[in-house]
Order: sequence, then C-alpha cells, then structure tokens
Amino acid sequence: MGTFYENQLKRMFGESELLSADTIFSGKAMISKIGEDLRAKVEFVTARVSGQYEGLKTSIINRKEGVVDSHTVMFHEVIGLKGASRDRKPHVWDDNGKAQWFGFTPTESEYEAIASKVEDYIAMYADQELIENHGMKMGGM
Repeated sequence: MGTFYENQLKRMFGESELLSADTIFSGKAMISKIGEDLRAKVEFVTARVSGQYEGLKTSIINRKEGVVDSHTVMFHEVIGLKGASRDRKPHVWDDNGKAQWFGFTPTESEYEAIASKVEDYIAMYADQELIENHGMKMGGM
C-alpha cells in the first residue's frame, strides 16, 4: 500500500525511463540506480514551515564518494500558485502524521510537469548507455 508520500512519488515517477526497476520508495523519499556507482535520491522537502512540503530535493549520490550534486524543485515554480485566489504556494501538509495536498489536488499534467523537471536534472547524470541497454523502467509498482 505505501504511505501518502510513497504513493505520490510512485504516481510522479512510476513510468520514468531514467529509473531502475529496483527503485526503492521509503517514507518521504525514493532512491534509484542511474549508473554503475550513481544513485538518484528524490525526497519531499520543507522550505519555510515545518510540516509543509513545498518541493522535491534530488540528490545525485556516488555510492563510493557521497553526494555529487543536489537540486530542489519547488512545486510553485513548476505548476504555479494555487487556491481560490491563486495566491498560495502548493504544498503537502502533514498534520500529525496525516498528509495531503493542501487546498487542491494536482492534475495528471501537473504531476507530469513536476516529474519532468526532476527527470531533466537526473538525466544530466544518468548513464545513457545503461538506460539504453537495460531499458531502465519502473516495474510492478
């Protein structure tokens, strides 16, 4: 079944060709092999207020040497402001362990837009030969 966060990450990245079939989803994060020694870690992050997850931080990790680089994509930078008057930054609100999108639910195209921005960043580091030869694609999620 998975947590709310795991389900959201699977919804965004479940069809990604950049991620390996053995991608692990755990809590607010996922990690996937993108090269022989490279992993991509994507996790929900807060910006201003504890319990309000406003973006996704992607870290490229060399399993032998540590973090190579990281980048944060804020939801409002990709899908704009939300709410009745379009004045609220989109975020997941975690209230005592019950998480949900606050004031709206992303459309399928908004999920795809967020995933695309993260995938563009991962693609800069992903081993293209590994992707082409092994057809890295999420399976059974």
